[in-house]
Amino acid sequence: MNKIEILKKLLALIENGELIEISSEIDKLTKAFYAIYNSEKKEIDTTGKDPDIDAESESLNTDIITAIDSYKKKKKEYYAFIKSEEEKNLILKKEIIADFAKLIEKEDNLGKLFGTIKEIRERWNIIGAIPQDKHSKIQAEYSKLSEQFSYNIDIYKELKENDLKKNYSLKNQIIHQAKSLLEEKRIKEVERSLRKLQNEWDEVGPTFKEHWEKLKEEYWSTVKELYAKIKLHYTDQKEVQKENLVKKLALIEKVKEIISQEALEHKDWDKLTKELLELQKEWKSIGHVPKDSNEKIWNDFRGLFDNFFDAKSTFYAARNDVFDKKKELKAKLIEKAETLSKSTDWKNAADALKRLQEDWKKIGHAGQHAEQKLWKSFRTKCDAFFTTREEHFKKMDIENEDNLNLKEALIEKIKAYKHKADPIEVITDLKAFSTEFTEIGNVPFKKKDTVYKAYKSVIDEHYNNLKMDDAEKEKILFEAKLDSLKASGNSEKLFQQEKEKIRNKINDIVKEVANYENNLGFFANSKGAEALLKGVNGNIEKGKNEIDKLKRRLKLFPKE
Repeated sequence: MNKIEILKKLLALIENGELIEISSEIDKLTKAFYAIYNSEKKEIDTTGKDPDIDAESESLNTDIITAIDSYKKKKKEYYAFIKSEEEKNLILKKEIIADFAKLIEKEDNLGKLFGTIKEIRERWNIIGAIPQDKHSKIQAEYSKLSEQFSYNIDIYKELKENDLKKNYSLKNQIIHQAKSLLEEKRIKEVERSLRKLQNEWDEVGPTFKEHWEKLKEEYWSTVKELYAKIKLHYTDQKEVQKENLVKKLALIEKVKEIISQEALEHKDWDKLTKELLELQKEWKSIGHVPKDSNEKIWNDFRGLFDNFFDAKSTFYAARNDVFDKKKELKAKLIEKAETLSKSTDWKNAADALKRLQEDWKKIGHAGQHAEQKLWKSFRTKCDAFFTTREEHFKKMDIENEDNLNLKEALIEKIKAYKHKADPIEVITDLKAFSTEFTEIGNVPFKKKDTVYKAYKSVIDEHYNNLKMDDAEKEKILFEAKLDSLKASGNSEKLFQQEKEKIRNKINDIVKEVANYENNLGFFANSKGAEALLKGVNGNIEKGKNEIDKLKRRLKLFPKE
């Protein structure tokens, strides 16, 4: 049953039910509500932080408590009214008894007296309940007067006979009802019904003298048996309560054992909390203990729980401070990711985002409530970048495929090219081919090397077939090589590699020439010096020429 259902039933009972008759049902609904209410409160104790409680739930709590308080107020007012009425009724019955006594003592006219007595009885019967502690005495006084009148006045025997028969029947009914209570299992119901039957027995008038002693004996025998049943129940309850006390003391020791364990992480606190809550359930299932022990044992049990949950709250407060710091760090990473998500520097931005993801892992968990939200935001920023990048490269792939087709077509065109008579015109055409190849743009990465090799192969073949002097041809061929490198799509890196290779070669030749020059004196003093000197000088001259050629190549590179 939820709180809405509880509120509806409460309001319906209060509006339509009899105040006393609904008391038991109201108590059940009250217990049901406070079970839910205490469960919500327990959740606060368990987590160490106030949960988010919506306004509707708070309003329901207020409405239910207001309804319960309203019923309690009405009930209190009702009992106050009943008490007031009982006191009034007591005064009225005392007045009737006084009047009754005077009539019996002084009245000589039996006919008139009988009528008056009947009137008194009617007055007596219509008067409601009186205070319970006064009932026996007042009823005994009235019964004594009634019996005195009934048994001492032998007039109107026929009317008296009818009353005696009626009372005999009523008292037998009361005895029968009392005996049925011997089978009743609910002791509270036995106590309530017995009080009611005793009141009814006292209010029923006298019956036949010849049956009175037997009726009275049967009645009191049953009453005594019922009181013995009630006494036995409470005696048994005391023994059960003693056993319950032993069980609850054992549970306290178990609680002490649990809370003595060290808890360093959330899982430890969670494990211990579950164990304690299970013991709490077991505690509730055990039942009552002796009254003189109840308060102390409950305070001991609850005190241990309070100490545990205080320590738990302290732990989670410290942990929340750590979580707050982690949240701040992760919020900064989200800001950086937001900036990077808009970048078109695909490689550097991708590398930066990957580093942020590593940093995110290093920071650690920021708490159950915040982590998911933070991660969702961070991942959204990262995904936005990688989605945009993917779309960009998909578009580039389409363009690159088109470029591949164009370059393959150009290669076929270069293959089919026929040399003209003038080498200069041929070189101009070949350079135009190189420029066109470069300007077409990138091709798919997997096809990059293949298409470049095919282009270089056909363009080099045309340059190699040129008919011109060696120096000019060497220059032209190196320029063509530079054009090819430029067309590769990675020209800057390749230019640097080629420059480095030429410079290294120059350094090697310079060292070689210097070595030759240093050894000239040695060769001069050797047999066959002339031939040796000639060879060395030739090598020196060849080396210097090669150095000049390499330096000329360096000048052909594009200006940086």
